[in-house]
Amino acid sequence: MSTNERRKKEIKEMKQEIIEAAVQLFLSDGYENVSMRKIAKKIQYSPTAIYNYFASKEEILKQLLMNGYSIFLNSLKEGVAKSEEDALSRLKASLNAYIHFGLSHPDYYRLIFIENLHLLQKIIIDEDDRTKGFQLLTELVAEAMNEGVLKKNEVQLVSQSLWASLHGITALLITFPDFGWSDFDGLIRFQVEAMIKGVS
Repeated sequence: MSTNERRKKEIKEMKQEIIEAAVQLFLSDGYENVSMRKIAKKIQYSPTAIYNYFASKEEILKQLLMNGYSIFLNSLKEGVAKSEEDALSRLKASLNAYIHFGLSHPDYYRLIFIENLHLLQKIIIDEDDRTKGFQLLTELVAEAMNEGVLKKNEVQLVSQSLWASLHGITALLITFPDFGWSDFDGLIRFQVEAMIKGVS
């Protein structure tokens, strides 16, 4: 590995460490109460040196949201790619993948879908992967309707209803992990089947 490649790797790793620290602080203290100094202190880095990697708190937030959006969309795509080719299997796979993304990346899920930090005007990202994730869902719903496995209805309406149900179970499982849920996998399968049955 050349010196230049090693330096690029070090920069990438340092940026990721800063982002991970910011994620924890944004969730524990609230975005408005976090400063660049706080982030630097958490990783035991000098307050001035952190500016070598990010110009501002807003830039850190934008990068971490883009990371989260990318993981989210890739999770959906991978889930669909592993499923059977029929429309119903693909749709079910996407619903399962959504929930499992939330359980595998609870901090990102909270920042993206619960805290809604993207609403801060300075860091709005056009055509982000979160939006593309919903577009994928609408495409799968349309396919299932065209194949006759879902009742014909307004695609946006059905997609939004499914998303609302997905968000409900995912947020509950993340927010109340000690509630005494039934087996997670069994509960998720039951919920997905119930959602599909409701629009079939």
